[in-house]
Amino acid sequence: MTDQIRIAELADVEHVSELFNQYRIFYNEPSDLEGAVQYITNRMQRNESIILVAERNTGSEVFESMNGKEHRIDQAMTGFVQLYPTFSSLSMRSSWILNDLYVHPEYRQQGIARKLLQASRALAKERGVVALSLSTGVSNKQAQALYESEGYVLDTHFLYYDLNV
Repeated sequence: MTDQIRIAELADVEHVSELFNQYRIFYNEPSDLEGAVQYITNRMQRNESIILVAERNTGSEVFESMNGKEHRIDQAMTGFVQLYPTFSSLSMRSSWILNDLYVHPEYRQQGIARKLLQASRALAKERGVVALSLSTGVSNKQAQALYESEGYVLDTHFLYYDLNV
């Protein structure tokens, strides 16, 4: 079985939203699939984020009805990463925030998160983005090790602050 990484399209909203809802639950937010669908739809329609999805060919003969037509589904969406465009004033170039990275529990420890990170980097480079930035929990040592193995460097020059409004 091989994993493919691609940019999500509006037709993927339902599947991406399911993963996004699971991601939010992972971070102790209440389940809200309807809200997740609206949120992901808005980001895509407004071009406010880029979502890369990981898919695995399952080889199964599962059928799904869409718009009254039967479609063969032999791909399982296994994970996603969501990138938010921003800007770097000092470099005067585009920058991206890698805000969300999630792999379905059934597919973890199989290199999917690494492939999503690598695809994010390749796409950023292709589009002339100067940097990718991310944050993770202080206690999330597994994610920190992954990020560092992919070349991410812990910032020791700036402190970041948040203000809830």
